[in-house]
Amino acid sequence: MKFNIHQKVLILVLGTGLAALLALGIFSYFGGRVFTKNMTTMSDELVDKSASYTDELLTAQIKEAIGELAAAKAQFIDREMSITREDAEILSDAMTDIISHPERFLPKTLPDPRTDPVKNAEPYVIYAPDIRDKITPAIQREVALAANIKDMLSNMLKEYTGYHATIFVGSKNGWYICARLVDKELTDRPIEFSHERIYEFDPRKRPWYIAAKKAGTSVLSNLYPTVEAGGYNQIGASAPFYDANGNFAGVVGLDANNEDVYAWINNVWGETNPNFVINGYGEIIFSTNKNGALAVNGDDLRKNGEKSLSQAAQKMVDKDHGVLPVVVDGEKFYLAFAPMSETGWSFGLLVPEEDVLNSARSTRNYFMLEVAKLQQQLAEEYAYMRWIIVAIPVALLITLFLLGMNLSRRFVKPINELSGGVREITASFDENFDKKPFNKLEIHTGDELEHLATCFNAMTDELKAYMANLTKVTAEKERIATELDVATEIQRGMLPKDFPPRDDFEILAQMTPAKEVGGDFYDFYMLDDTHVAITVADVSGKGIPAALFMVIAKTVLNNFAASFYKQNGLAPVVEATNEKLCANNDAMMFVTAFVGVLDLQTGEFTFVNAGHNPPVIYRAAENRCEFMDVKKNFVLGPMDGISFAEQKISLNAGDLLFVYTDGVTEALNVANEEYLPDRLIAFMNSTDCRADLQTLLKRIRGDVAAHVGDAEQSDDITLFALRFKGSSIDAQR
Repeated sequence: MKFNIHQKVLILVLGTGLAALLALGIFSYFGGRVFTKNMTTMSDELVDKSASYTDELLTAQIKEAIGELAAAKAQFIDREMSITREDAEILSDAMTDIISHPERFLPKTLPDPRTDPVKNAEPYVIYAPDIRDKITPAIQREVALAANIKDMLSNMLKEYTGYHATIFVGSKNGWYICARLVDKELTDRPIEFSHERIYEFDPRKRPWYIAAKKAGTSVLSNLYPTVEAGGYNQIGASAPFYDANGNFAGVVGLDANNEDVYAWINNVWGETNPNFVINGYGEIIFSTNKNGALAVNGDDLRKNGEKSLSQAAQKMVDKDHGVLPVVVDGEKFYLAFAPMSETGWSFGLLVPEEDVLNSARSTRNYFMLEVAKLQQQLAEEYAYMRWIIVAIPVALLITLFLLGMNLSRRFVKPINELSGGVREITASFDENFDKKPFNKLEIHTGDELEHLATCFNAMTDELKAYMANLTKVTAEKERIATELDVATEIQRGMLPKDFPPRDDFEILAQMTPAKEVGGDFYDFYMLDDTHVAITVADVSGKGIPAALFMVIAKTVLNNFAASFYKQNGLAPVVEATNEKLCANNDAMMFVTAFVGVLDLQTGEFTFVNAGHNPPVIYRAAENRCEFMDVKKNFVLGPMDGISFAEQKISLNAGDLLFVYTDGVTEALNVANEEYLPDRLIAFMNSTDCRADLQTLLKRIRGDVAAHVGDAEQSDDITLFALRFKGSSIDAQR
């Protein structure tokens, strides 16, 4: 009976495994006593170390949890305050629209608390002391126009029920429109005004007005008190509004009792632990504590006498996050804190230290009990298995050993034959492998080894055929590589490489193909003593086809420019080139091109843009770069009968033209993100365009390379710079 390799290996492994078990049983018999003696000591040490590790791990996990909770609540508060700022921006847009377009609105009236009763949440108007007794008709008209905001104030105030809230408009001319929730709800109870509120209030002196005017945009305020005696602290947002000419006209905003706001936030969140918010000056602006170190009192928490609390406050002001042990009013806490990106504030959450330690202790006790149970169970099972292992007969070990030795010899023989065949093939690689005869392997074991020998013989025949074919393919690849090298050198030779220095202009260009040969090209040549022509173009596609079409386009354009530019202008030259390229263009290839001629006496630059990227022009007098305003005509090659628009600009001494192909602006990085025109113009405005052209092009190429990083170049890249130094006439002047 013949066994396959799987069965043979199974028998060998089984025999070896049983022998190992027997050896293990003998070892266990003699080592069991030592193991039993040391088990108790090792168990105690294991429990102590495991419990200590568990304490540390659980404490760290609890700290991480409260840290995540603090970060989540910080985001929630941040969002709520940003909504308040967004409401201020909505009011600002509305007031700007009203003041800027008086023809759209009818005059409206508002009650004056000096003479009229005002209800809760009803908008009213008061005046600053300096205009109260000399209200001009112009101010009256302005207030009547601004009164159109009153319905918006009332409707927005409904969103702030539950607070002592105020929504207001303060003018630079001293009037103040306001709607207040003194009852926290929308009731009809009249508002009682103090003498100071009516006769001494000047909105232009309030913190919310000053902050928004100074910032020129919406701001979140720090705490400020109400004007009434014994009033409460307010917090809110304000934003400037403007007249039709864009001039500052006043400030709108809304605020509320900071205790009302924070009580609502904690109620929504369901937070019961002490928590607070500090601003960038270390001042507490929200807090659940009414007294003590964390009360809202205007003090800088970083100057608190308790070192742990002051150091934590400094980290909060520095926009850091984490969990630190602190002492607050004599009690130990863990303080979890996180920054608030919208407001620039920081949120802190206090968890009593004892709560954290109790959770860790409870888990530790449970762990120790479970470990003890497991150790007892392992000891019992080990004692049971020890006697089973010892009971294995020694005779079985001897039998299995002899059987394994016999099977091993039978396995090795055919494998050795296969090894010999492999060595024979390996040794023949230095000779004519495809022509050398090999002896066939004769293995008849009736299992996988026999099948492997058959496959090996077949592989030898296939390998000989493959080696013969590989020689032909290698020779063909070497021929193609040689031709590509020649094509690359030919293309490089067709592009100008010499850029002679001149007194009236300076030119420099670079072209880096994405493959061995590319479709980008540039050219420049003198049409006469006073006119220099330039070309930067990009043929569709890459490789040999693009390079061939490039040669045709470059040659045709050069010939037509030299033939009749002086008689007909630049647009006819481009049109004639397009007609020539359309002929027999069955592949429908096309080329984008920027063609220009610079008059070296006048500085006039005539150009035609055929579907190419707009160049960058650097004005030396302004030391600034911008994209040229070009008419993006159709590309050259796919369609005949197309007319092209000719444009002209004037260059002054020191002005520079930078022309490029889309391999620059569409260069991709590893994240598949393009370089983009915005980055190009931003970089050129940030670098010194007065530098020599070699340095300037090197810097631009370096910025593109920094964007691309490790990504493969996706398209041909061409950089072309032309600086006009000025005519001889300019030099004489």
